Amino acid sequence: MSKNQEMTIVAEGRTIKGEITFRNESDISVKITSPYSGLTGGLHIPYFSRSCHSFMTDYGDKTAESLLKGLWELASYMEENRKFLKLQLAFHFYPGDHADSECRTRFFDSSFPFCVPIGTREEVLLILTGSD
Repeated sequence: MSKNQEMTIVAEGRTIKGEITFRNESDISVKITSPYSGLTGGLHIPYFSRSCHSFMTDYGDKTAESLLKGLWELASYMEENRKFLKLQLAFHFYPGDHADSECRTRFFDSSFPFCVPIGTREEVLLILTGSD
């Protein structure tokens, strides 16, 4: 098992830093640390594919880089569209109540031009509701 491995990538001319917070043959988790923070993402390899893939190989390195780039794209979108996303929050939820799963699904499906992973959605809501 490997964790707390720092990583750096360049995307669209920007340096993005992150950290692999968990890594073994079948699971990997990454968090972004710069220029944004507060978002994590991960993937799992099902047992029937483990004979072909392992996150402890180059495949894991490339997957971690891809996850970090995706987190950066999500954070960038949130920053650029903060006002729109705040309006969408008000439209889809009762004030302060973000627990309804149907409302969450509608919010994420109508507010983002890409799929936000289920495991990252809580962090997105925390960032959006904790900032002005």
